[in-house]
Amino acid sequence: MKPVAAVQDPLPLTGETLNLFAWHIPDLVAYQHHEDEWWFAPLDDNLPLIRLNRTGLDMLRAMNGHTTVDALLEQYGRKICGPDGQPGLWHLERWATPNYSLCYYGAEPPGGHRHKGKWDLLLQQIREGWSGQEGFEGEAHLEDFHHHELSQAADDDGHFDVIETTVSHLFREPNEALNGLTYGRLLMRQLRKLGWFTPKPRIIVEIGGGLGYVARELGKELLPFEKQGMTYCSLDITGPFLKRQVSRAKAGGWNAIGTQANGEALPFTDHSVDLVIDNENMADMTPVKLTKQELSSGRGETAQHQEALDWIRRARLPIGTDLPEAVIFNLGPIRFVAELWRVLKPGGHAFLSEFGIDEGWPAPVKLPGHTEYEVQYSHLRQIARWLGFQERYLSLPQFLGLKPDTKVLCTGAAYTIQRFCQAIDKPFIIRAYTEPELTQTLGDMLPKLQGTHYHDVADPAWFGLLDFKVLLLEKPGGAPKAQFTEQKGYRWYSQR
Repeated sequence: MKPVAAVQDPLPLTGETLNLFAWHIPDLVAYQHHEDEWWFAPLDDNLPLIRLNRTGLDMLRAMNGHTTVDALLEQYGRKICGPDGQPGLWHLERWATPNYSLCYYGAEPPGGHRHKGKWDLLLQQIREGWSGQEGFEGEAHLEDFHHHELSQAADDDGHFDVIETTVSHLFREPNEALNGLTYGRLLMRQLRKLGWFTPKPRIIVEIGGGLGYVARELGKELLPFEKQGMTYCSLDITGPFLKRQVSRAKAGGWNAIGTQANGEALPFTDHSVDLVIDNENMADMTPVKLTKQELSSGRGETAQHQEALDWIRRARLPIGTDLPEAVIFNLGPIRFVAELWRVLKPGGHAFLSEFGIDEGWPAPVKLPGHTEYEVQYSHLRQIARWLGFQERYLSLPQFLGLKPDTKVLCTGAAYTIQRFCQAIDKPFIIRAYTEPELTQTLGDMLPKLQGTHYHDVADPAWFGLLDFKVLLLEKPGGAPKAQFTEQKGYRWYSQR
């Protein structure tokens, strides 16, 4: 469940509001529970499902950009629009608020012409309400959120289903887009192709491994004898997640241990780790907000700000001349990469993946309960090179060899279907469903759903996978590597 969003008062349907046009949000998913009862899900899942009769359904369909709020009120305001007995007036006062987000009132839809409306502008307002914070959320908030606010996390998958959905979570089951593999198994295949397991790493550390699916699937891709002599260490700041990570790592055949710590200060001795895997954690690491004056003078107002400015100076990061009044800087990810340089053995490697940008300054991304911040990869890569790493940088879909035209269920539709299933006690997990997989999962429920829709997996409208990048790091100085080729399951090794 998401944290409770900011309470939105019902809209007063008076004055200029009456002259506004009404649009229903595109791609709404409906479930026909009975002959004269349809269900819709408000965006805030702390609110109950919206149940409509045929009259209520007609009112929703009438929100087509040509009908004013006044006309809807006159036609439906006093009519009962659902089995719960609320009249149209009750629904019209609530549906356009961010908590419900079934429709929008305005002179025109967000962004212009209704067929090209930028509904994401409306959704950004909703995320602001989820977050409970305005503007920059402070330099300790993200650690506090993961260390304390999630300490009572009870649901196994609930947090990553609706709060911090990750690419690896969506692909924790085999998927056509990943050649029939899970994210973890495909990741292991790609790491082997890089030669990172010849010779095999003795100490592997996964940072912030979520619920342990990646650890389990990585292990399944290796034969038992290949895992002999390896230790898989899960490191996480959130205790309940760490327990699940270690449990699932053991289920994957690893000799698994866990340690609760912050990735910005790794609890390992120098030159002690062979391989580090980090999936989608850097946006949670410490951001700082630097003023134009601080950047110009090189003098920080706090110790953290001075630390950030010192990194900019030492690595000669370009800051440009036309500075805004304030910018966000990824101090946490830079601390993390510096720690990697310290703890990795010569010849050690790190796989880092997160959403981010190559130009400009990071922007906030509002999520329920907290805000994350884009990773500025040109800064991070320059820091890595300054430390001494050899680095390679590419998009996550490119690294995985993902099939870009695979059709998968819209994530918003998946969230809505999950709510419907919860209401009728039917199991349904959030993941990247292809149409055959959804048909198999839902069975006779599927014909009762309207509005289910699919996107190409590489389409930004699905999950924005092209915004996720991979940074591959190698610490120079390792021993020569044995190379192998694989034919029909046999591996032929040669020494280079």
